Amino acid sequence: MVAGRLVRDLMRLCLLLERRYAPYGKWLGSAFGRLDVAGGLLPSLRSALAAAEYPERERGLCEAYETVAALQNDSGLAEPVDPACRSYHSRPFQVLHAERFARALAATVTDPELRGRPLTGSVDQWADSTDLLNLTESVRSATRAIG
Repeated sequence: MVAGRLVRDLMRLCLLLERRYAPYGKWLGSAFGRLDVAGGLLPSLRSALAAAEYPERERGLCEAYETVAALQNDSGLAEPVDPACRSYHSRPFQVLHAERFARALAATVTDPELRGRPLTGSVDQWADSTDLLNLTESVRSATRAIG
């Protein structure tokens, strides 16, 4: 389940980086499949999702992370960040440490009001309920709650 959420997040990030609308879940795969990066990224994503053991899943995810990290670096939106996966603190797992990319992007924000906002993303990045997301006032309330 966690790998599925990570794959979905990567697909949505690719849509943003290629400046395409990220539809709700039912159409996400179709929209992602039309992206320039999709063909090169799909083998890694499929490998991560089909893996029976964590080392294979980790390999697929790390390949995908590094591909998407390079895509962000190539976008020119922020200073490039080393796209290589690395250890998760002292644990035996490899991760991207995506917060490095979020900080690089945040450093480019010049509007003082936006600079003061938390790096939690938009409501649809952390809430997955169609019922919530289709009710404008609910989305506004959720947004106000996080600052």
